[in-house]
Amino acid sequence: MKSLTVTKIGKLILILLMFIITSLNEKALAAENHNDLDVSKIDEYMNNELKRQKIPGASIAIVKGDKVQYIKGYGISEPNGNKMTPQTPVVLGSVSKSFTALAIMQLVDQGMIQLDNPVQQYIPWFRVSDEEASKEITIRHLLNHTSGISEYDGQRAISEGDQSLKKLVESLKGLRLEKKVGESYQYSNLNYAILGLVIEEVTKTPYDEYIRRNIYKPLQMVNSYTDPKEDKNNTIATGYRTMFGFKLPTEQLNHEANVPHGYLISSAEDMANYMIAILNNGQFKGERVLTKQSMAEMHQPSSFIDNHTYYAMGWEVNNDVISHNGWTENTYTRVLLDNEYGITLLINSFDYLNSNRYDQMVTNLYNFVKHNEPLKSEENPFLIYIIFDLIIVVAMVFITFSIYKMFKQQKRKVKHFRVIVNVVSLLVFNFLLPLLILYDFTIVAPLSTVTLFVPGIGHALFIISISLIILGVIKIGKLIRIKLNADKSSKENRRVIEFNEINHKSYDKFIN
Repeated sequence: MKSLTVTKIGKLILILLMFIITSLNEKALAAENHNDLDVSKIDEYMNNELKRQKIPGASIAIVKGDKVQYIKGYGISEPNGNKMTPQTPVVLGSVSKSFTALAIMQLVDQGMIQLDNPVQQYIPWFRVSDEEASKEITIRHLLNHTSGISEYDGQRAISEGDQSLKKLVESLKGLRLEKKVGESYQYSNLNYAILGLVIEEVTKTPYDEYIRRNIYKPLQMVNSYTDPKEDKNNTIATGYRTMFGFKLPTEQLNHEANVPHGYLISSAEDMANYMIAILNNGQFKGERVLTKQSMAEMHQPSSFIDNHTYYAMGWEVNNDVISHNGWTENTYTRVLLDNEYGITLLINSFDYLNSNRYDQMVTNLYNFVKHNEPLKSEENPFLIYIIFDLIIVVAMVFITFSIYKMFKQQKRKVKHFRVIVNVVSLLVFNFLLPLLILYDFTIVAPLSTVTLFVPGIGHALFIISISLIILGVIKIGKLIRIKLNADKSSKENRRVIEFNEINHKSYDKFIN
């Protein structure tokens, strides 16, 4: 009995020792992973920003070398309250371009593609409106956004994704280039749509299958997709659009043709693997997805953007930092890497009017990693919405009042000064301002893109502009009619006066 008790005590001591050793090992591992990151500050910052900017959910991944330093989800991934986790997939937006560029460089490594060969060598039927320019566009031009295809046409393509990749590229045969081939940088989604089709034509494999097999699989990106339908367990985060300052859950359009430039899907955990491969010259856990030389060439600065920033191949380069952000109608992402660290931020909402604040979140995460003071933003991010909402309300009141005045009988005589004021008001508010807004909607950016990325406000401003112009035309018609009636009345009055004068003269003559 005594020996049994001693044995029990010995076992308890052994269990206690194992517990202490395990705890110490966990603490040591945590310290190694965090590498003196102040994760409490990161968590506090992320939670404050989600609350301040009314962001539903976000996830982050921070890596150093070949190790994950910190990874976490914040907030919710969908309206039912499911939490955002590092495994929650989010639509990547234009970060997808870096995957397409990587796929192209893999084919360069295999000798299947040469960067300075024309696109027509891989897609013989490829055409834009200019036959000669069609022959000049190379793979490198597409990668560096120097093909001459405009940003405007690239934006319009976002709302034309409900077709196959081949159909989208075929539709470019009537496309006019805004610049000469190779002349200047113009960020255009269509460049990467064409590259997606090049991958298909060269490999005889659908783009989505190529990405899954040659990038997702070797990098163990198990929660990454090329099509939402692949997500059998419905884990992809619900995206939220910002409408009049309110975040509303929405479904995305069908973007089949837009996947290579903006609609791949991944999670923070998977993006950590992707960043580790980049930081380690194309290698992840012994698996190589790209040669060191091709990885270096892919990040080589090429097309000047502004402020010491250049576009490379699927990346923006500023000194030793490469980055790319991504927008869809209801998600935001950004990836940033230097020679040592990599940071990914995934957000399941998008706010075009505050997109710079989303970018700043990644900048501040980088500041935390580098032990620098974060940039502070205390102002209300929704003040801009309050201003726009007030403008829309005032415009609607103005339209209603104008309609009321238009049909109200004007009995009193209008003074000359008031006529001048009315004419100036008509020109400014019914033509000049609405035409400027419509110019932005049709020339600077397509209406379909504006209403997709700035819903509510975009729709309202377009409808208000059209309404004001219609009212202006009606007012001008009314003024012309009043003028004609006044001229007619004036002529009739003159005739009456002339008739009276004749009668008066006749009467005088008769009396005399």
